[in-house]
This record gives sequence, structure tokens and C-alpha cells, in this order.
Amino acid sequence: MTLRVVRPLFAFVAFAGLLSAADPLLMNLLMPDAKVVAGINVEQARNSPFGQFLLSHAPNGNEGFSKLTATTGFDPRRDLSEVLMATMGQPGQQGLVLARGAFDSERILTAATAAGHTVETYNGVNILTGKEDAMTHAVAFLGDSIAIAGDLDSVKGAIDRRANSFTPIDPALAAQVQQLSGSLDAWSVSTVPVAALTHEQMPNTNLNGMLNSDVLKNIQQASGGVKFGAIVQISAQAVANTSQNATALADVIHFLGQMVEANAPAASAAAITSLVQSLSVQTDGSTVKVALAIPEQQLESLVNSAHSAHQQGSAHAPHKKL
Repeated sequence: MTLRVVRPLFAFVAFAGLLSAADPLLMNLLMPDAKVVAGINVEQARNSPFGQFLLSHAPNGNEGFSKLTATTGFDPRRDLSEVLMATMGQPGQQGLVLARGAFDSERILTAATAAGHTVETYNGVNILTGKEDAMTHAVAFLGDSIAIAGDLDSVKGAIDRRANSFTPIDPALAAQVQQLSGSLDAWSVSTVPVAALTHEQMPNTNLNGMLNSDVLKNIQQASGGVKFGAIVQISAQAVANTSQNATALADVIHFLGQMVEANAPAASAAAITSLVQSLSVQTDGSTVKVALAIPEQQLESLVNSAHSAHQQGSAHAPHKKL
């Protein structure tokens, strides 16, 4: 077992759904200067119609994943219930991933030690550590119900805060988290300019040239998420530096919707046209609000169409000669 494998396990929940009512115990572990927070209610998303659809179509995993599950007894598809993630909004920083679930921590640490990895003790808590790209990554467990992952300093900081009886993050950000997590299954909020989080340039295309312009630089704060159900509701909100730039951002979103509709595959063109027509983009001063409602069955159909197109593309792709 390696830390390189542990981090993708938490990333697995990204397509299982994203936290309703953020767990106060996990909130207490966040760094006080957090600027970007996202939540995942894996259990709630897993039990939704779309979550069940994804699980029924998910592959059983490769050999490495199966071996890891057999060795540690941990399967994220079954054992994760909630995930909370945060960073200080600085490019290249790993930050924290906090997870609530069922972890056999002793078994996991024993397997890691047997595989030659380092386990150190900090304030009575065992930490699994490893180095990659000049950064020391760490995983720790508070009992068998909470896992902490991130860079070593961030993990140690979370351990130090475990006895807190209050939420250490900025009260205004905490209020946003409470509002989003109480109404959405999947959510994220950033109180730093979006441009600060995009430290790597996107490929040089006409579309990405537009996105790399001042449109992104003008977004000062952003939030959004998804609510699962018979109708899957997606919402987002962005705050620009001026009302004029908010209008420009709304125009870009409308343009992107038109591009998606114009380039839709024939098999799903009608469904995508319906979705684009249901897209709501409104401006209120310097704030842009976006909403999209997708019938769950229609979303399943789009996923199936995309999967079929991918399989056909793979089947017709030329094979390289050895």
C-alpha cells in the first residue's frame, strides 16, 4: 500500500456525489486559514438513484485496487460516508482531506509497515508518511472512524485541533459551508479569486484562450454544488469585481452552452438541446447565478451515450505497432 494509492481512494468519491450538513467534528479539524472548502456526503449520494446507477455500472477495479482492498479491508465504495476537503487557496498546496467512515486503522498501518513505508507517532497518533515530488504526504487515523490525509504539516495541525469544541475557520466561510452543506449533496466554496487556483495554463485553444482571459481573473469568489433526486439540480454562483464583468461572465456561460449544443453527438443531441434550454444564467449586480435541472433518467441516458461513444472510439483507434 502506498500514499499514491491512498489519495486516489479519496478521489473516488468525486463521481459518487459531493456533503450534506457538514460534520462538526470534521469541521473542527480544518485549518483556521482555510479559503477553499468542499464537502462530500458519499452515503447520501450512494443511496440516490444516480448514485446507484453509477455503482451498478462501475468496474470492479483493477488488480492493484482489489489487492489493496483485500489487504486493508477498506473499500471506498462501501466504507466511506463523508469527506471534507480544504486548502488555503495557494497554487500547488495539497491541503487536507478528512474522511468519516469505517477504517481498520491497525490493519491499514500494519500493511503499510510490511510494505516498507514509514509510520511515525505524533501526539499519540500514528502517521503513515511518504515522500513524492519533494513533498512529504501523510495519512493518519483518529480511531477507526476518521481519516486525515494531506501534507505532513497539515495533518499534524489537524491532529492538534482534534480537541477543539469550535469551528476554527473564518465565521463568514463557516456560514457559507453551513448553508451549502445543508441544502446540497455536493458542494464547494472558494473565497479567493479563481485565477489564484489556476496556476497551470490550459492548452492553447480558442475556447481556452477565452477562459484564460480576464474573465477568470475577475471572479473573486465562487460556490456551487449538486442536489440529487428525481431531478438533479446543479447550481453555481460567482462574484466578479464589477457588475460589467459579471455580465461578461454570463455572456461567456451562454456562449459555452451554445457550443455544447452545436457540437452535441447526434445520438444525444435532443437531450443536450433540452438541457441547454433549461440553463438559467442571471446577474444581480456583480453576482452571476447559474442553475440547471436535469431529470435523473435523462442524466443516465447521457452517461450511457458518452460511455458508448468512448467505447466505439477506443475500438476504432489505431493500435501502435511494437
